[in-house]
Amino acid sequence: MARRATTAKRKKAAPKKSNRKKAAPKKKSGGIGRLMLGGAFVAGTLSAIIAVGSMLELDRASDEFGRASDQRAPDYTLAAPETKPMLRKDYQLPDTPPPGIQGRTGYLIDENGRQTTNQSKNQGQGGQNLSDFVENPKSGSKTSVLPGESGTDNPALTTATPTDNSVPWRKFAALAPDAGQKPVIAIVIDDAGLDQPRTARTVKLPGPITISYLPYARDLQPQVNAARTAGHEVMLHMPMEPSSAAVDPGPHALLATYDRQKILSEMNWMLDRFDGYVGVNNHMGSKFTSDQERMQIVMEVMKSRGLMFLDSRTSATSVGYSTANKFGVPAITRDVFIDDADDAEKIAEMLARTERVAAKQGYAIAIGHPRDLTISALQKWIPEIEARGFVLVPVTDILRRSSQSVTG
Repeated sequence: MARRATTAKRKKAAPKKSNRKKAAPKKKSGGIGRLMLGGAFVAGTLSAIIAVGSMLELDRASDEFGRASDQRAPDYTLAAPETKPMLRKDYQLPDTPPPGIQGRTGYLIDENGRQTTNQSKNQGQGGQNLSDFVENPKSGSKTSVLPGESGTDNPALTTATPTDNSVPWRKFAALAPDAGQKPVIAIVIDDAGLDQPRTARTVKLPGPITISYLPYARDLQPQVNAARTAGHEVMLHMPMEPSSAAVDPGPHALLATYDRQKILSEMNWMLDRFDGYVGVNNHMGSKFTSDQERMQIVMEVMKSRGLMFLDSRTSATSVGYSTANKFGVPAITRDVFIDDADDAEKIAEMLARTERVAAKQGYAIAIGHPRDLTISALQKWIPEIEARGFVLVPVTDILRRSSQSVTG
């Protein structure tokens, strides 16, 4: 009995020694952890100092805003776009070219590259054949079906003669004040046209600013005319596929799955929705603008129509700007997103960031949206920046300043 008790005590003693040995490494581990934590803190502090000191043209914060904005769809119910086939409301006269066909943005050519800019009995100055006007069997009136909408029209490329101020990006450019050597800022308000009351408030902002209209909004030409009359510049906000399949970029958006003919068809539908714009910037498009092959098709059309391209940079992998350069398309990229967060304090921070970018590189392009907080902030901010030594200009003015030679 006594031997068994002694044996039991010896067996219990062994684990206790083992436990003591295991406890020792914990102290070493804690020391290493504290050392690593201290190193991380120092590294983080240095990184923060470097980040603050290097205010670059395309900063990481703005890129994050772009990606977030790319995943947010506007309220399409505000637009209530017409049902197919979409007929142009300004094409209503039965026997003569409708108002608006004279001097439209770009000139049509067919798939074989034949220009249709000749003036004849069957052709308007904008290049659209008057034979394309189809008669409504019920009313007897003639309207024009846009390319790709009738089911029989072939998508057409367009071409513009790049002579002096005849190309649209020059022809429809808003007047810019003489800034001299002062840094300049361009404010672009896109997603315009859907919410007509807020778009109208945007038009009342002191300018010149650049307003970019979604092609599927209603009453586009009257809205655009009002903006241009107020001295603002106008662009077309072209919807393109975002990276998230759950987000709807809207009707007629360019998708990465489209072939050449489908892209041409949809682009012509959008580009013929209204007139008087200087170029295009992408709505969403983080997926589509990263597709080199399809962006080449886009730039073919931009070049042929004499339009400029503003890369909204909703993705760090966008090839929009670089592809435009390869095709000789006048192009520029945005610097700051003003209102990714619909928050007054953050909007103020982004406007301050816009000033810092402009002070550093001589110009800045900031994109915002027709929202109450944004409009209110701009109403106050625009008159103030002049006193701080900045000049508000349209996008085309910055394009001319930033390009040594614009070939478009």
